[in-house]
Amino acid sequence: MKITLKQLTIFKAIHDNGQISKAAQQLHMSVPAVSMALKELESSLGTRLFERGSNGLSINDNGEVILPYANEMLSKGTQLEQMFAERNAVGGTIKIGSSKTAGNYILSRKIPQFKKLHPLVDIKLVINNSLTIEKMVSEKELDLGFVDAKPGLNNLQYEQWLKDKICLVTSCDNPILDETITAELLSEQLWVMDSTLSVSRLRNTQLLRSARITINHELSMNTMGAIKRAIGTGIGVSVLPYLAVKEEIKRGEIVELQLADWDFSRKYWSISRNDEPLSSLLEEFISFCNA
Repeated sequence: MKITLKQLTIFKAIHDNGQISKAAQQLHMSVPAVSMALKELESSLGTRLFERGSNGLSINDNGEVILPYANEMLSKGTQLEQMFAERNAVGGTIKIGSSKTAGNYILSRKIPQFKKLHPLVDIKLVINNSLTIEKMVSEKELDLGFVDAKPGLNNLQYEQWLKDKICLVTSCDNPILDETITAELLSEQLWVMDSTLSVSRLRNTQLLRSARITINHELSMNTMGAIKRAIGTGIGVSVLPYLAVKEEIKRGEIVELQLADWDFSRKYWSISRNDEPLSSLLEEFISFCNA
């Protein structure tokens, strides 16, 4: 006599559904396969377990004897699977660093989703400017970094992570929306800019200069949130990554200005040390963030 967990699973499904066809549907099996498995179980036991009636199959006295044993064995099998699933679950600690845009608008959403899939993983996120994150990865304070500039330190390797466009933006209430947007018109506006001496600030200033836009009137703030709230008053314009304003644009709170020949983008990179391979956990995290 040889009884398998598969046969007991099919027996239980037939008992619960009262019909072989419904049991097959529940188990994602064919009707002949379920019927054959039941016949094999009954043959091994030397007795029938169900009686056929007008409403389908009903368990008989012999089946009633088997049922509690089947329930117990299936329960033990489930417990065993769960125990080894927990033992083999992805776990560990990873320390991630990110530039402000990527950290605030991408990783702040990605990390909770990854944590939900792998509850045993402890993730620490540090958000700072790209140069600081690069230095922390290089000096082994962080395992992995996501930055908006290629690293300059020799012990770091990098791969392109994503690409984002740079936008000229203002409030949907700004009167300049009724005019033709030109470099001259934008040069007359109040520019709300990042006050920190960051790579992004320098890059954006260069982009404006290349588009023949001069900043004559400036209001400086040190967070993108503050910049967005400031231009949201209907006064002022700014230059921001699309990732930072995507939700506000969708809600109609902020408008992307269309200027001839303005077509600039920014690449983001994942960085790590080149003297040690990435762990399987870090590789899985990068793959998750790329999805």
